[in-house]
Amino acid sequence: MTIFPITENYHRGAVPRLGVRRDDKDRLLDAMRGQKPIAMAAGYLTDYATGETTNITDAMYEKNGVRWTEEMTYNLEHNDMEVSDEFADALLGRGKR
Repeated sequence: MTIFPITENYHRGAVPRLGVRRDDKDRLLDAMRGQKPIAMAAGYLTDYATGETTNITDAMYEKNGVRWTEEMTYNLEHNDMEVSDEFADALLGRGKR
């Protein structure tokens, strides 16, 4: 199963909500950064707050049945991107809330 930390409209081009603070943000970032990529992109990630492309190559990661990209990690760190509780619980190995 793939659980993305994004809004339901992401695949239609909508950007997830920004400025959504989480108490477990540091733990999420540690878990997201502690993985080896399963795929690399041919392009660079976008900063959702500015709409600007960065010079950071995008990649995809997977852990505990969830997948995310470097772009999502970047935007969580820099822009407090919305992360679903379902994604956070799976990534951190927590049971359902």
